[in-house]
Amino acid sequence: MSLSQDLLEQARILERKEPKRPKQASLRRAVSTAYYALFHRLIDLSSREIVSGSADWGLREAVARSLNHADMRKVCKSIASRNPPAPMASLLGQPLELDSGLLAVSEAFVDLQQARHEADYDLARRFTRDDVAALVDLAEDAFAGIDALKRRNTRQYRTFILALAFHPSWSRA
Repeated sequence: MSLSQDLLEQARILERKEPKRPKQASLRRAVSTAYYALFHRLIDLSSREIVSGSADWGLREAVARSLNHADMRKVCKSIASRNPPAPMASLLGQPLELDSGLLAVSEAFVDLQQARHEADYDLARRFTRDDVAALVDLAEDAFAGIDALKRRNTRQYRTFILALAFHPSWSRA
């Protein structure tokens, strides 16, 4: 099983831990882990696309290490807001009609990253089990969405996956 799938399962375990009175520590770790599950799923897909046709784990790992949270958020936020920068927009297709699955995955990434920041840094924020269950569900739905996009292998999917790594360079084009 992949790291991202293991993380998603771990998020669900943490969300359900302590059935009567869940500890904030468990709920917060579940939120953070749900985000990291999606983060690592997208990194894995991007690095496999870039290093396609190769079983060279070292090369894929080097590519994966080049992706970062901030740039991935910029890509996802620009798609979620339906306002990607011109170089990316032209690659996504004109007129710009974004796939609903791509929008959902992008929105989920942005929402989960924000929730992770709150879980990790905002000690005044209290999470309920229902809050956390909804966020883990969101991560699961994003997994299903990105996997469906991958199966269809559209230009929008490939542009998105590559933009996660190359967006800063494309923005300078």
